[in-house]
Amino acid sequence: MSRPAEAVGRLFDLMARLRGPGGCPWDAAQTPKSLLPYLLEEAYELADAILAGDDQAVQEELGDLLVEVAMQAAIAAEKGSFELTEVADSAAAKMISRHPHVFDDQAVADEPELLRNWDRMKRREKPERTSALDGVPASLPALMRATLLQRRAARGGPGAAGLGTVGESLAAMGERLASQESLSDEAELLAGELLWQVVAECQRVGVDPETALRCAVDRHADHYRSAEGGRHASGDVPTSEGP
Repeated sequence: MSRPAEAVGRLFDLMARLRGPGGCPWDAAQTPKSLLPYLLEEAYELADAILAGDDQAVQEELGDLLVEVAMQAAIAAEKGSFELTEVADSAAAKMISRHPHVFDDQAVADEPELLRNWDRMKRREKPERTSALDGVPASLPALMRATLLQRRAARGGPGAAGLGTVGESLAAMGERLASQESLSDEAELLAGELLWQVVAECQRVGVDPETALRCAVDRHADHYRSAEGGRHASGDVPTSEGP
């Protein structure tokens, strides 16, 4: 079995070969932006494998994700921006810097103190960020972004994540929807507030909203497929129209 550095180096050399003279035209034509959909797809496929508890699939998907990292690094090296070794070295240096309780003599009393120290170190590294919310990607799916924003805000003190309750938001939304014949921007805003409060309530009880919703979606999809199978068995199959 190869040593990790040798294996990663061989993968990087392979990416350079694919993009070089006599290589693959498709690989050679790619740009960091054109590869972005594949990077996200591989990350989600890895998440599926992890949730399924399938170690073999996790290994495969980690490899696919590593291919995307190597390709991005190969393109950067061609431009003279940075090398793969610099990516790994800077990542290692960051981990050492952010874990003084492991690699230095700094003591921490508990996990909240550890997280506060982590935030302070990140602020020192990126002084241009003036808000605790800076750095949360705007391109994240809305539920994940709400979760991260609330976690960041909550470190600023009690009540920082938002106001109101799920019940209040649901009541306001129900009243508004009952008073109109069609949806409006206001109804959309109320629905958004309701979802925001649901995320906050999940965090209050220690539940990850993304995982909770994924489990519920899977459960309902399984229930529908089971019922659908029964309809097929009885010959009662509805005609499908539209998407």
